Amino acid sequence: MSKLLVRTISGIILASIAISAVLFLDKNIFKFFIAVLSAVAVWETANLLTKKFEKINPISTAIIGFLASLSILFFNFYLAVLTIFLYGFYEAVKKWDINYLTSIVFSLIYGSFFVSSLGLLVDEDKYLLLILFATVWAGDTFAYFVGKTFGKNKLAPRLSPKKTLEGAFGSILGSLIAGGITAYYFNHLEAIVPTAIASIVMQIGDLFESFLKRQVGVKDSSNLIPGHGGILDRIDALMFASIVFLTFYNFL
Repeated sequence: MSKLLVRTISGIILASIAISAVLFLDKNIFKFFIAVLSAVAVWETANLLTKKFEKINPISTAIIGFLASLSILFFNFYLAVLTIFLYGFYEAVKKWDINYLTSIVFSLIYGSFFVSSLGLLVDEDKYLLLILFATVWAGDTFAYFVGKTFGKNKLAPRLSPKKTLEGAFGSILGSLIAGGITAYYFNHLEAIVPTAIASIVMQIGDLFESFLKRQVGVKDSSNLIPGHGGILDRIDALMFASIVFLTFYNFL
């Protein structure tokens, strides 16, 4: 089976699960699963950083990430911050190395805070998540096919050698088309604004994770998803785009 076919099948299954969860799960159950997803994202991030800081414990860090995400989604934002810094301090003092403090805090903020924004967005309106999904997924799809067909100029060769400017423009176009249509369908025309901003910011989210992987010398964040790599490889752009949507609606 070709890699593209495996990637396509995995993508369809994941998309079906995500859409079904948004449409049919109780809001609190959905947010609980977002906390689980946050824990996996924290685990992948911490596991990557063990390549440079081998004494980081990805499992215990993921547990703290789960608790921090639950706090963000159900209790208090500042309790999550306190939990993260207390755990980071505890681990750093044992190693007597400030690098462990910064690495652990980074893992927890990147994994739990960014992913938890998906759960906070459902509090605004669950259909906003479907607009977000359409924006990001169409952007990813257009980037792949436009870049593969027309790509000549490298976007950021040091970070991601295969990404091209043409692919990035294709991604933005795909996001605007799919996000705009979905926003119109769900009667959220104002969502065209965060869709347009997210279509650009999500490019940075993708490169951000690429930078992290290049720093530790790995290709994928894990091998959890056939054809895609890890959870972070699948949602890196989504995490940044979600923050854009959440910020826009909080501002409104």
